[in-house]
Amino acid sequence: MKVESTVNVTQAQQQLPRLIKRDSFAISRHGKIVGFYLSKDRIEALIETMELAGNPEFLKALEEAKSGKAKRYPVEDLDEEMSA
Repeated sequence: MKVESTVNVTQAQQQLPRLIKRDSFAISRHGKIVGFYLSKDRIEALIETMELAGNPEFLKALEEAKSGKAKRYPVEDLDEEMSA
């Protein structure tokens, strides 16, 4: 985490309403990080990532995409298929 993304405990207490508008930040005490704030959106994204990482079908599809073996479809074709 970047230094500008770290606040000390006193700053966190004084500026919490402004700080929680951020996506995330670390809280330090005596120069050591003692906690983190993560927004609801960031937590949901992390949970989704963990769920996908635990899905063997997704991992197989990801490997196929990385290796160039995955079949690609134009968006227009998918739109037509979904509206049929």
